Amino acid sequence: MSNRPSPAAVKTFSMVNGLTLLGVLLQAVWAGLFIDRAEREPWVTVHEIGGFVVVVLSLVTALLAIALLRRADPALTFAAVGLFVLLVIQTGLGEGISKAGSQELLVSHVPLAMLIFGLGVYLSVAGARLRRAMS
Repeated sequence: MSNRPSPAAVKTFSMVNGLTLLGVLLQAVWAGLFIDRAEREPWVTVHEIGGFVVVVLSLVTALLAIALLRRADPALTFAAVGLFVLLVIQTGLGEGISKAGSQELLVSHVPLAMLIFGLGVYLSVAGARLRRAMS
């Protein structure tokens, strides 16, 4: 069995990861629309729904990496699974902030968001590198 994934597999992984990364970026935009604002509830709701969508997209990204890319690039697979785990943790922190009113969790929530974004960018670069290596 070849260690090389099909070009379609790599393209699919890259597209889903791109959607995940776009969702992470939108999460930052939506958070900026409600932090320290009086009319915050609609944007908090959008942020919560967006967080759920990003977690689902990152799960799909991780599953694609495991199923299609693990032999070709184990580091990429590890990073994709790590991104999913970090997003689940991030969602838990967000729930603690919004539902339990634990504002002190923002000290972890915001820096973790930066780490998540960086990891998503890494996955985009690694996917592009894998696509180039296949041509």
